[in-house]
Parts: sequence; structure tokens; C-alpha cells
Amino acid sequence: MAILFGTCGWSYQEWVGAFYPNNRVAKLPFYARTFDSVEVDSSFYRAPSKSMTAGWARATSPSFKFSLKIPKTITHDKKLLRAENDTSEFLERIEPITKAGKLGCLLIQLPASITFKEKEKLENYFGLLPRDVHFAVEFRHESWDREESWDLLRRHNIANTITDSPLQFLSKPTITSTTHAYVRWHGRGKSVWYDYSYSDSELMAWKEKLEEIEDRTPLVYGYFNNHYGANAPANLLTLLEMRQERTEAQNKVMKRAERFRKKLASPMTRLTDYL
Repeated sequence: MAILFGTCGWSYQEWVGAFYPNNRVAKLPFYARTFDSVEVDSSFYRAPSKSMTAGWARATSPSFKFSLKIPKTITHDKKLLRAENDTSEFLERIEPITKAGKLGCLLIQLPASITFKEKEKLENYFGLLPRDVHFAVEFRHESWDREESWDLLRRHNIANTITDSPLQFLSKPTITSTTHAYVRWHGRGKSVWYDYSYSDSELMAWKEKLEEIEDRTPLVYGYFNNHYGANAPANLLTLLEMRQERTEAQNKVMKRAERFRKKLASPMTRLTDYL
């Protein structure tokens, strides 16, 4: 049983000081020395080039894993129709990661406009996907919350994305893959989901939920998406401490982040001191 923890993205400038020690450090290598995995959120907006993914592979350790979001051109613009060429091109662009053994899971995030009535469209898209790659689907419409949806994912061994967000129906641990599970913490913000910091009690509840998930599947991908104010790495480091898994290197990152927050609260501290 294993969990690969990380955050959704790593290149946020506002994380300087609160996570990265200064603005001179190379962000991805530092991130990869701290966490085991990352979800590439930017691929949703624009597929990375092959040279870019090759650079990511070179900048990280052999055991590091990249999970990526399928581009919105496929999920939101084409709504999974006539998407064979786009999917093949995306898989070609991330080939350096795949060849390096660093591909984690690919996330198919559906728009809220795709409901259970379009189940056949999703099943047809599954037929385009390679069987030797982990995939997960994140539903955004409550009509998918039914056993027929979970049966569809089970037949294709695709994980249901378990999320923490204002959409409460997505937070129950429904396991649909025999090989992996996928968890995302979006935060519970009102106007912006991701502008949120989890309390210790909320993280403790997720610690228990993760133990239940671990009992049901051999590999769990887990990513914090509440990136505002560097809450994602801070909450992840707290969860790792609760699980008694935080390393000495992670302890140093957490202590430095705590000192930064205290100094930032002082009227004598300038943010530019850290840039």
C-alpha cells in the first residue's frame, strides 16, 4: 500500500518564502526533493511541449511521479467527441515522462455541463485510452452519483476522483479501480474554492478517510489544490505529520515556512526581503 502525495502545480510565485526559500531557487527540483509527486494543472489549459516534459523528467528524481490533467480542448471544448487525434498528440507530448517511468495518473476532469445522460459519450472515449496507463475521472455534476457510473469506471479500471470541495457528493470514498485511487483537496472556499486552509480537525478526518481508501486499493494519488497563500504545501505537510510520515527534510521546510509566516505578520518585515 502506498500514497503518492503532492500539490496541484508547483510554480506559484506566492509560494516564495512560504514554501520556497527564496526567488533564486529552481522551483521544480526543490519541490521534487520535498514531495513524491505533483499534479500538472497547467496541462488542462495548454498541453506541454515534448521538450518541456523532457526537462521535467531530467529535473526530478527517478522515483518522482507526474500526474497530468487531460487538456480542456478534449473535455470541455470538444466534450470528448472526435478527440482521438488530440488524445494521441497529448500522449506523444508526455512521452519523455512515460519513458522515464515517471508517469503517475492522467485526470479526465469533466465539465458540469456533461451529465449522466451522456454516459455513452464517456464510455466511447474510454475506448481510445491505453490500458497500461492509470486514469481517473472527476465528475462535476451530481447526476453521476449513481451505481451505474461506478460500474462504468470499474469495467475500464478507471478511478473515480474523490474530492474535498463544496460539492459534498464527491467526497465519499467510492473506489472503482483495482490498481489505484485518486484524491484531490480543492478547499471549501465560497466564491473561490481553492482559497482555503484546512483546519487540523478537517485534516484529521481525512487522515481516517485515507486509511479506509488505503485498505481498498494498492496505490493512492493525493493532491492538494488549495494553492492560494501556499496553503496546499502547508496543509500537506501537516497531514504527513498526522500520519507520522513527515521526513526531516520536510520538517525543515515546515519550520522555515512557519518562521516566514511569523515574520510576515510583523510590521517591520517587507515581503521583498524574500524575493
